[in-house]
Amino acid sequence: MEDLYDPEEKITCPYNSSHHIRRCKMHFHLVKCKKNYGEQKMVTCDFNSTHLIPKLELRYHHQICSDRKKIEAPIVLSQTKSKNKFPIPNIQIASEESWDDINVSTYDPKKYVENSAVLRHIDVESAGKRREFRLSERRRHNELSGATNTAPSAPETSSVKLPSHRTVANVEEVEELHSAVNLGKQAMKTYIQDKH
Repeated sequence: MEDLYDPEEKITCPYNSSHHIRRCKMHFHLVKCKKNYGEQKMVTCDFNSTHLIPKLELRYHHQICSDRKKIEAPIVLSQTKSKNKFPIPNIQIASEESWDDINVSTYDPKKYVENSAVLRHIDVESAGKRREFRLSERRRHNELSGATNTAPSAPETSSVKLPSHRTVANVEEVEELHSAVNLGKQAMKTYIQDKH
């Protein structure tokens, strides 16, 4: 147990009551003071070596000594710990299973992730490598789920395929959209020219 006393606290010398010594220096002081006051018959306390008591008062001091609990508390605690207040019954179960006999290959996380629907991403590669990885991941997930890609095949000049959620139903619709956008741009130009 740690000492809860303040080491700078001043305590009275057992040899001379006019001596007030700091607790941390009391051991050194007692050695010096014993030489000067050796005729007094003082006995050391069993619980604290800085407690010097007249021999006749030793039994009484042992009963009221403040340091007694530091010595006796761990002993009492160790004796009470051995008694189990709530015993758990020890039930013997015969087991035929032994994990030492089972030969199982070690777990490989990369191999497991490649064959399961787990989302993966790369943070530390270049933009091109990340893009290629994302596309390969989409293909892998589609293969694992059994889904077929409904997007039309991209022209040979294109390096990036359209994702499956961006399907183009008809080429004529796309041309109509382009012409509508171009008409809107021309209308905006004429409006700006007329305003100036």
